[in-house]
Order: sequence, then C-alpha cells, then structure tokens
Amino acid sequence: MPNAVFRAFINSKHGLKMAWREDASYRRTVWQVVAAIALATFLAWWMPLSTGQWLVLVASQLPIVIVELINTAIEAVTDKASPERSKLAKKAKDVGSAAVLMTRLMTLLIWVVVLFAAFF
Repeated sequence: MPNAVFRAFINSKHGLKMAWREDASYRRTVWQVVAAIALATFLAWWMPLSTGQWLVLVASQLPIVIVELINTAIEAVTDKASPERSKLAKKAKDVGSAAVLMTRLMTLLIWVVVLFAAFF
C-alpha cells in the first residue's frame, strides 16, 4: 500500500511538471493564481481582513488550477483520439474551457462577497 501511494505521488508530480512544460494556459493560470494569492495577502495586511477571509480568498484560487489541469487532460486525450478537426473534439475542448471560465467566475464572486463584507 505505501508503495502505491508513493507511485501515485510520483505520477502526480510528473503530471504537474508535464502540464507546466507543455501547456501555456496552465502556466498562465498558475502565475495568475500566484498574483491573486499575493494580492490577497497584501489586502489582508492593508485592510481589516480576518484570517478566515484571507483563507477563503486564497483557497478559492485552487479550483482554478485543478479545473485547468482537467481541461489540459481533456485536450490531450481529444488531440490523441481525434487529431483531425471534428465537431465532437471541438465540443469536448469548448466544454473544458467553459469549465475553467465558470470556475474563474465562481472565484470572482467569492472575492466580491468577501471584499464587500470586509469593506461594509
């Protein structure tokens, strides 16, 4: 069992490295999340944000990275299964991209609610 857990960890590490190396959208997302976490930290220092509010702002960034990784996997499988242009391949890629967008909108809503509560 410990060997299986270790193997899963190694595979996950390889997946993260591969996504970073091969997917510009993933890299851009990671840098945006890093910037958002830095902004949340600055706001917590500058404004009356509680530790809980800061944690919500920071934690709300993680689903963006997770969904971007899933979208990267969908795109890779789609490219392998259907290298030529296809209506279904476009659908798979567009729906994956929509999932990333919806996650970003959810995060934006969280930030608006938390910051509104902190100001008012």
